Amino acid sequence: MPQMEFADYFPQIAWSIFAFSTLYFLMAKLALPRITNILESRQRRLDQDLELAEKLRDEATAALAGYESLMAAAHAKTEIILLEARETLQRETVQRLDALKAQLESKVTESERRIQNIMAQAVDEVVVAASVSARSGVKKLIGLEVSEEQARAAVDAVRKP
Repeated sequence: MPQMEFADYFPQIAWSIFAFSTLYFLMAKLALPRITNILESRQRRLDQDLELAEKLRDEATAALAGYESLMAAAHAKTEIILLEARETLQRETVQRLDALKAQLESKVTESERRIQNIMAQAVDEVVVAASVSARSGVKKLIGLEVSEEQARAAVDAVRKP
C-alpha cells in the first residue's frame, strides 16, 4: 500500500496540500463569489418582493377602507333619500286625504241640503194633499164649504202642536 510507505509520505502530503490549496483558491476566487452573488441577488429579490407585497397589502387595506367609507356614505344617503320619500309620500297622502275629505264633506252638505229641500217639498205636498182631503172630508161629512186657507190652518195646527 502506498499510503504506508513513509518515503513517499512527504510528497503525498505536499501534493495533498497543493491540491487542497488550489481547490480552496479556485473556490474562494471563482465559485464562492458567484454563489454569494446569486444568494445576495435572491435575498434582494425576496426583500423587494416582500416590500412590494407589504405595499400592495397597505394599498388594498386603504382601498378596502375607502370602499367601506363609500358604502357607509351610500347607505346614509340612501336612508336620507328613503326618509325624504316617506315624508313626501306621507305629506301627499295627507293632502289627498284632506282634499278627499273636503270634497266628501261638500258632497254630504250638498246632499243634506237637497234632502232637506226634497223633504220640505214633500211636507208641503203632504200639507196640500191633507188640506184638500180635509176640505173634501168636511164637505162630504158636514156639507160645509171650507176655504183653502182655513183647511191649511187646520192642517198646520195638527202638524205643529
